[in-house]
Amino acid sequence: MSLTRSATVDVSVALDLAGAEPKVFDVGRSTIAVGAAAVVIIGDAADDPAAGGVWNDQEFRLRGLTPAVAASRLTGRKPFAGSEPDLDRPVHLFVRVDGLAVYIGPVHHSRSTWTNGELNSCHLRIDPPLSRELLDTVRPPTAAPLSPGLDWLDHVRTDPGMALESFVTGWYPAQTETRPTTIAIPGSVPYALADFYRLAEKRPAILGGQNSIQPLTRLSTDIHGERLVVAIENQGCWDWSIPWQLDAAGTDPDVWLTEDNAPAREEEPLSRFLLQFSLYEASMTAPYKAFLRNLPEQLLSELESCLHRVPLRPFLAPIGPTNFLVGPGLVAHISPELNSSHESDVWIGALHRSALRPLSRLQLPWRRFDG
Repeated sequence: MSLTRSATVDVSVALDLAGAEPKVFDVGRSTIAVGAAAVVIIGDAADDPAAGGVWNDQEFRLRGLTPAVAASRLTGRKPFAGSEPDLDRPVHLFVRVDGLAVYIGPVHHSRSTWTNGELNSCHLRIDPPLSRELLDTVRPPTAAPLSPGLDWLDHVRTDPGMALESFVTGWYPAQTETRPTTIAIPGSVPYALADFYRLAEKRPAILGGQNSIQPLTRLSTDIHGERLVVAIENQGCWDWSIPWQLDAAGTDPDVWLTEDNAPAREEEPLSRFLLQFSLYEASMTAPYKAFLRNLPEQLLSELESCLHRVPLRPFLAPIGPTNFLVGPGLVAHISPELNSSHESDVWIGALHRSALRPLSRLQLPWRRFDG
């Protein structure tokens, strides 16, 4: 049988593509049939990150422990005695819509994760990308939740501590479980960092998921005993530090980025650096993302017309000056393209798909767009 994209068939017809007497089982909310002719995956037309499904116009995510007979066929990996991958046989993807199966097309392994030798997550590449109309059919838009407000922008220059607290309490939910007794903060810790640690007691995620703020119990000086290292880049390529003072509690010191033992000053003091750090981490670790590479200046202005610029001097100033744009439930960081002074790279993180959706009207050359 030859099917074209968006063709609609009975589920039984879709399963027949696997070949005679296929092995059929469920993974998450998807049905998988493994046969001699092909693997057939039928997902649900729903947006449930935990259960899998169409993630964006270029990716389908299979979530859940996947039997060995399918794992090898999907990924080419050979963790099972006697099994041989059979990647020359196609993997056909369908999505259930109103009781029928809508054909997406053949998909290919992109990346996967394994636990104790078992496949538990498999990302499959959809090529060519889905049209917006078909994407909305196989992954229907969901209602937008209440998004964090942007009132904190009014305090960025005048009261960065208030701006930071308002942003992180809107972006990160507080943990409800009982936490240990607060550790006494020594006088060598400036007030902005002390306040940050107090916020982290109920919202430990603000310490970072890409780069990280050093926990209070691990604060230490550099090898010369001159600076207090407050944050570390995720691969250890650089760190951020402040001058070490015994009585620093009332100060708002400069922040120094040290790479290859060469310290260079960030453009904002610690109080606003911590807001920059938090915005960067929010954009990097949000569940939904969008990327743009080598974006020309004239197209960047279109993106800026839909969002609000955060009134801060550039973050990562010594190595890659980075600015921030925000919208309700959305943070974008923008940095210059390394080989061009007239192009920028844009990374956007959002708390919900709906925060990204208005940007789809701009017709920008998205490398990835989860909205």
